[in-house]
Amino acid sequence: MKYTRLYADSDGETHFENVDVAFNDGQVRSGGPKLGLSAPQQTSDCFFLETTGGSTPFRDYHPTPRKQWFVVLSGSMEFGTSDGEVRKFESGAAILLDDMNTKGHITRRLEDCNVMFVGLED
Repeated sequence: MKYTRLYADSDGETHFENVDVAFNDGQVRSGGPKLGLSAPQQTSDCFFLETTGGSTPFRDYHPTPRKQWFVVLSGSMEFGTSDGEVRKFESGAAILLDDMNTKGHITRRLEDCNVMFVGLED
C-alpha cells in the first residue's frame, strides 16, 4: 500500500513523495486474527469536510496549518506543488500534508467531495 506525502524541502519548495506503508503482524483486538498493521500514529482530532458546487473550486497557494491526513472519501481533487507537479486524487486516496510554514500547495475541486482530515500530534 502506498500514500502520497506532500512536503516542503529546506528551501520551502513543495513536492510529492510516494511512500510505502510498512506492515507488521498484529492484532486489532485480543484473540483476533493476525493481520498486517502499520505503526500507530498519535492523532489530535478528526473532522469531515463536504464541498459543494457553491464552494470555491480553486485555492491558490496555501500551507497546511499542521501535519495532517487528507483522506478523499468521495469525489476528486487536484493538488499542485510549487515545483509545478499536479496530481489528481480520487475516492480512497490518502495524502499526508506536511508543508507547514511554506508557500504551500494549490488545490482544485474537480467534483463535489467528502473529505476527512485527521490531525497528527507532533
